[in-house]
Amino acid sequence: MEANSLNRSVRAGLTELPIELLADIANRLENSDIKNLRLACKLLARTSALRLSRVFLSANPLNVKVFRAIADHEVFRHGVIEVIYDDARLPRSAYEEASARRPDLLRCSESRQIGVQTDENWFNNERQQNMREIDRHEFHTAGQWDSPARTQQAAAEMPMQASWAYYQDLVRQQDEVIADNSDLEALRYGLRRFSSLQTVIVTPAAHGLLFSPLYKTPMIRAFPLGFNYPIPRGWPARHEGQSSFAAAAWVNEEDAVWAEKARAQWRGCQIVTRALAEERRHHHVSEFLIDSKQLLTGLNCRLFEQQCKAYDDIVSILEHPGLRRFELSLHIDGQQRLGWPAFRSGLLRHALAKAEDLEHFSLAADTDPDIVDGESPPSLETYLPLNRWPRLQHLRLWNLSVKKAEVISILTRIPPTLSTLELGHLIFSDNGDYRSLLYDMRLILRWHERGIRPRVKIALPRKPYYRDGQSVWIEEEVDEFLYGNGANPFDARLGLNRVQQGVGVLRDVFIEDYEKPW
Repeated sequence: MEANSLNRSVRAGLTELPIELLADIANRLENSDIKNLRLACKLLARTSALRLSRVFLSANPLNVKVFRAIADHEVFRHGVIEVIYDDARLPRSAYEEASARRPDLLRCSESRQIGVQTDENWFNNERQQNMREIDRHEFHTAGQWDSPARTQQAAAEMPMQASWAYYQDLVRQQDEVIADNSDLEALRYGLRRFSSLQTVIVTPAAHGLLFSPLYKTPMIRAFPLGFNYPIPRGWPARHEGQSSFAAAAWVNEEDAVWAEKARAQWRGCQIVTRALAEERRHHHVSEFLIDSKQLLTGLNCRLFEQQCKAYDDIVSILEHPGLRRFELSLHIDGQQRLGWPAFRSGLLRHALAKAEDLEHFSLAADTDPDIVDGESPPSLETYLPLNRWPRLQHLRLWNLSVKKAEVISILTRIPPTLSTLELGHLIFSDNGDYRSLLYDMRLILRWHERGIRPRVKIALPRKPYYRDGQSVWIEEEVDEFLYGNGANPFDARLGLNRVQQGVGVLRDVFIEDYEKPW
């Protein structure tokens, strides 16, 4: 049968189906497939509506153009409930990539020539590392989570020079958007136009893994087949096992130029908070997430050391009536040598206390467990105003240095509305451990007597083969121990923060639906 005849036959078969079944089929397709389906005939165009509940924005002209087009559409704009800002800017050079991990390089112009490889060599080395990561990843996720799309794109990898030219054009476009602030103006416009908007997310992790992005933004969708490039993380980030680096001062009156360069690494986060604060009369955002997606990075905590414009914007967002969810990832290294001013100043607690309608709160940090010098962090009670959140239902603490006793202390004062508690990658600074923490929770909290029994989830870094975004989750076993007759899942013979293989499941934040027994 000829191709045209076959297409007519398939189309005829589809159009004979009941309207409800056609709509159900369309609901199971991705938007890219729905677009093609709508071109087949008028009936399929009417019954196959695009789903545009999520829109993306970044310092990229294509993302800005699509964002504005949806905001201008009199039908689609009312369906948008989520805006995601990709704050992972593409580094233009080896120097920029290095300075993102070592902010001290920004201080010295001569450092451009110190120990930094040429830009093309850096670009090519990053490409090679990406391909090695794909090989490792396919080995460790063998089975139903293999990604044919990743291996197919890897096999069709663009030549080095073509990739380098395409990448340089992306950087040029990025510079133009930053120069004219067209992404900020688009966001302000969208906050006024998206009548159903509920959630705004800022993240440095949108690019995910090579050929497997966390979010398929218009920019990323437009990449040529096999385009291999350095995966940007935006904010200063370290990989597990890399040495940490101190967060730079957010406000530095003695060297304002240096401080401005340091703050620029969070440009996207700043313009999002500014727009949300300035347009608060025109939107009803109830969820705001500054989310590192488990990467070892976050918003520079030093903006909480003294009042500043960025801090005022965050306070304005938190005090907005109806804010139910707030997630905050922080870059905190260096605080231990300064006496933890970002957490002791009272500004963080003051800001969080403004969110009196809060139901879901998450605090994550990039704590380096190998750093033992300096002062221990203040207790959680110093900066978490749990008494101001009477409706709190979900609490998440991630990669924080804590004392077991203080965790128990705040849990004794948690409101009875709590339904989910997530404790991930915690670092106990008082010889505490998860094993004894669970014993104390069962004995002291006595949550098994409550009408609402909080679901407790514990996440551990996967070792020895840790990769960003992967964690071992212990949930069913914790539930059985706290509320049933199950044994404590943490095995004292392995170490008080370890579980035997076979306990818990392995998940990967960068792979949708990835879950396998540990």
